[in-house]
Amino acid sequence: MDPMKSICRRVLVFTVGLIIALLILWFSTSYQQAIAGLILGILVSLYNVLYLARKLRIAGEYAIATGSPKTPGVGMLNRFLMVTLAVMITVKYPGTFDFRSMVLGLPVCYILSVFMYFWCSKREKRLNEGGEQREWN
Repeated sequence: MDPMKSICRRVLVFTVGLIIALLILWFSTSYQQAIAGLILGILVSLYNVLYLARKLRIAGEYAIATGSPKTPGVGMLNRFLMVTLAVMITVKYPGTFDFRSMVLGLPVCYILSVFMYFWCSKREKRLNEGGEQREWN
């Protein structure tokens, strides 16, 4: 399996688990505003990471197919607009979403993808030292 697909799948699984845990906390605690902001930030972060991975895959395929050094963009404007949308939602509904916790949720998936990359590369290195060839599953 492609390492990028494996990392994206792991980030998706861990993020869904985190969102489920936050939903349980949202129903059981009185910190609903902060948890709702955190969930909103994490959802935007997940969208941005998956969108970035898709655009990088498309740009890589384009570069390989054409051999051209000029590749299509990676969708930075779209990702900025998603963050702007989350900020607008928190400003419009301040009683439902906390702005500070939404900002804390924005980098979660980016940090998680870096950890997954290092964890998968360390695991692959360890498996290769043992003489086995395995995929990134």
